Amino acid sequence: MKHCFAAILYVVIYLLSCNNSFAQQTTLYELSSINFKGNNEFSDSELRKVIQSKESPFWLWKFLDSFTPFGSSPTFFDSTTINVDLVSLKSYYAVNGFFEANFSYSYQLDPSSQNAELNLFITEGYGFPYGNIALYGLEDLTYLHHLITPHANLPSGVRFTQSRLESSMKDILSVLRNHGFMLATFDSTRIIIDTLRNIVDLDIYFTSGDEYRYNEIQIEKNGVGKDLVSNELIRYVTNIEKGQIYDEEEIAKSRLRLARTGLFNTINLKGIADDTARGKATLEITGDIGTLNDLSPEVFIDNEFNTSNIGVGLSYIRKNIFGDARKLTLSTRYKVNDIQNFRFGSDTERDSTFQTQLEIILLLEQPFFLSRNISASLEAYFKTYNISFTDFQNEGGKLRLAFDMLPHTFINLLNPYLTLDILGYDLDFSNRIGVDAIVKPRSTAAIFGTEVGSTTANDIFFPFDGYNLNQVVELALTRTKVTSQGPTNVIDSLGFLTNADEIGMYYKLQTMIAEYLSASRDNNTVVGIKFKIGYMQPFIGGEELIPPNQTFFAGGANSVRGWQARQLVPEVTVEFKGVTRTFEDNIRGGTFIIEGSFEYRRKFAPTWGYTLFLDYGNTWNGYKEVQLDQIAVAIGLGTRYYSPFAPFRIDFGWKLWDPQNQVSLFDRPFWGALEFHFGIGEAF
Repeated sequence: MKHCFAAILYVVIYLLSCNNSFAQQTTLYELSSINFKGNNEFSDSELRKVIQSKESPFWLWKFLDSFTPFGSSPTFFDSTTINVDLVSLKSYYAVNGFFEANFSYSYQLDPSSQNAELNLFITEGYGFPYGNIALYGLEDLTYLHHLITPHANLPSGVRFTQSRLESSMKDILSVLRNHGFMLATFDSTRIIIDTLRNIVDLDIYFTSGDEYRYNEIQIEKNGVGKDLVSNELIRYVTNIEKGQIYDEEEIAKSRLRLARTGLFNTINLKGIADDTARGKATLEITGDIGTLNDLSPEVFIDNEFNTSNIGVGLSYIRKNIFGDARKLTLSTRYKVNDIQNFRFGSDTERDSTFQTQLEIILLLEQPFFLSRNISASLEAYFKTYNISFTDFQNEGGKLRLAFDMLPHTFINLLNPYLTLDILGYDLDFSNRIGVDAIVKPRSTAAIFGTEVGSTTANDIFFPFDGYNLNQVVELALTRTKVTSQGPTNVIDSLGFLTNADEIGMYYKLQTMIAEYLSASRDNNTVVGIKFKIGYMQPFIGGEELIPPNQTFFAGGANSVRGWQARQLVPEVTVEFKGVTRTFEDNIRGGTFIIEGSFEYRRKFAPTWGYTLFLDYGNTWNGYKEVQLDQIAVAIGLGTRYYSPFAPFRIDFGWKLWDPQNQVSLFDRPFWGALEFHFGIGEAF
């Protein structure tokens, strides 16, 4: 792309031709500070990134650099770079609409400290807005004007920026390349700076080229498994036929569908213009197919149950099983949950905090089901885990569908599912009363639900614009049984029925929205806001027939961080034949939840950042029990390391308001109100 910035080139040539001579000092002066004066539109930190001169680092980094490989060496003043700095600033202001900005400088040398101070003076002038915009080269494509025009209508009265212009031109090229014009290009822009009207007029030139259709589809396979995957399967998943018009967006969707099969180590699709036939193109599909059988060990960290967990696992994967790109995965995992709260002490303390989990999962994935735009997975699972003194056994299965939603629509996530979940746990009172007495609740739930969402967040790891909206709707049929082991009179004295078996039905609604707002021009400072609300309502049977693992819990690394995971549960428990009344662990949550967070996030280096947060929330048995003084509030701070594959975080949360004890942070020991959390990924 060629940009004809006449005024900018004039300034650059003028500055470079100046006969200003700077005599380099024989004595080295450390550049202690760079001061910008008069910059109202752009911050000092933004302008420091533009210029070549750099401030000397903090004394600690220089000290570390003197005897370790860490730290940073001092930076010295070089007067010959000032001209380059002025040119860089002039260009930066020009591409952001300030065509009449002026710059000057001064510097002071301090022989006693051998420090230098550089002052850069800026007169920003007027920021020119967009004026008339004319497009050339697309006059014959009248049937596409309704798609192109919205991208060409840059906002009148808004200050010109080259980045906004380039984004709009990229969008226009996308429209052209999604409608057959494979070789469309953006040639140049003529920028007319009208100093009488104080606006910027734009003449934008395109070359559309020919409209292309496929006359051939070529498939080239490599790798050890190339003979085990047919060309017919690749063509079916790709879903592009001869005679079809070239569509860059459709190629991207086909590449995603092929990658989702898991058959390819690498996969690429590319349209190639035919040199001998006008308007004809070849779709070239090249892929490297690995072995269809994989056996892989793993060490992992996750945040299940809102706790930090670490474990090991082993997975066997069979690709293309039964044909049609189906993938079968058999995995087993063993992990230790809530590792940051494990206590080394008495046997009782270790037993209550050493929480482990064993799981076996069989997963069958179908990358296209009924349609190329629907994928499916069928999962069977078996898990055993303990929370405090309670041992759980959880098994079941889940059928899940994922719809490929149309791009640029409000709803871009639609995942319906059908789940059969069985939860059993043993309540052993033998050690407490000196007589064998075990109560065994068992809940079975058949759940039909769907997850609907809208996502516009612009980054997975560090979003600074957009939002994530997620809605879960479920309808469940449950069966709850309680059996007991031990003398009948003992069981009765504990408040349990010897045997119970009841049916219930309920619905569940849950909504969570997270929004991200940039708070600085460099997008390294972000304000994040999260709000979550959930409600469960039985319409056959009571709340006691909702399985405990389906209820709402609050507290933990991704929740209200002043509390441990599952600590925020209703003070008034729901009983089923006495099960929860006499047991002290938090095995059941609430049927109504409110939860939210405000976060101030700041990156002070490419891979490091910090966070200040305020969390609030709690759970209740129904919305009628909600009281303002029962909402837990936590404040805290944390640090972030942004690794290439996920952010790692450490958070310190303090109980600002404790609803259980009705005390604030100022009425209790400061360190007694602290909870520590380690997590993977941001809290939301």
